[in-house]
Parts: sequence; structure tokens; C-alpha cells
Amino acid sequence: MKRTATLKEKVYNHVIEDIVQGEFKAGQVLTEQGLVNRYAVSKSPVREALMILTSEGILTNIPRCGYEVFSFTLENMANIMEFRSVLEDHLLCKTIRTIRTEDLAQLRAMIRQNEPESNVWEHWHINENFHLKLAALARNQYCYQELQRSMRLLKLAYAQFYWSQWNRAALPNDLRNHTFILDGLEQGDLGFARNCLKNDLADFCIK
Repeated sequence: MKRTATLKEKVYNHVIEDIVQGEFKAGQVLTEQGLVNRYAVSKSPVREALMILTSEGILTNIPRCGYEVFSFTLENMANIMEFRSVLEDHLLCKTIRTIRTEDLAQLRAMIRQNEPESNVWEHWHINENFHLKLAALARNQYCYQELQRSMRLLKLAYAQFYWSQWNRAALPNDLRNHTFILDGLEQGDLGFARNCLKNDLADFCIK
């Protein structure tokens, strides 16, 4: 049974989505009372969500003022991508030893969701789910959570940099790369799978 999100989680998700959609700009200062009014909730879940967002580096607490939306730089984005590349490569090396036929089938089914007409954030969501599902097969919860956090930060960073620029033509060809990664895993060819993962992540590097 799917767990119902708490008010704290709902506020957290609302703030993330408002940053992605450009409602909250980089450098904008948010206030506790402003979020209480915006999301029609009490102060307690807002305060709890703000604590998490601050701990994750998405917001910066400015005493007696509010919470500033973090302004990502190209260096921030490159550093996160470097960490993500190392982490996912390590998890892939673990996964190839234990991946099952049914796991490959589930991952291939996820690839088929990536329709050509997907908008950029639908595409991102499908891509994110594929990488997280693949990472989960390594059965290391801490690594999984760190990858999840890294991808969340990258989504916010790309939203800040490319919100006004991205369109259908800018979507990377994940379908091909994802398929090749799975082909390598299925054939037991780790070198090929790792190279395809590297190419896949390179599609999201800053141009």
C-alpha cells in the first residue's frame, strides 16, 4: 500500500516544484509565513520542511530574514555530476553480478515510457526513475539516497540555468544509451555497460 505523504513532505515537494517551475528564483528569499499562506498549512510542517531543505543545501538560512533559494553555478553542477558519475559506475559494477532477468525486463519496460513527445520534465522524470531503479539493484540504501539527493539538486540546477532554453530538440537520447547499458548487463560485458553509462551521463553535462 502506498504511504500517504505527510504535510512536511508535501510542503517540501511544493517548494522543490516551485523552484523547478520558476516560481521561486535563484537568490529569492522565502519566509516561513509566506509559505504558510501559500500552501495553506500550519507553521509546524513548513518549519520542518525548511529545516530539511536547508540541510540539503537547497535553501540557505538567513537569520532574521528568511531562506534564500540557492544559486547554482556551473562549478556546482560539474561537481555534482562528477560525484554522480563515480557513484553510478561503482553501483553498476556491483549490480552486474546479481542482476536478474526480471530486473532487466522491468528496466526495459521503463525505457519504453520515454515517448518522443515527452516534455523536458517528463523526460527528466523517466530518466531519473531509470537511474534510481538501476542503482537500487546494488542494494546499498546509503548510496541510493545520495544518488537521489544528487539528482534532485541537478534538477534544480538545470531548472535555474535552462528553464528558458530547453525544448524538445534539446532532449538527450537516453533511450539509446539506456538500452545499451542493459544490453551490456545482459551479456555480462561490464566494460561495455560502463562505457554506455559514461556516454549517457555525458549527455547531461554542461555545454
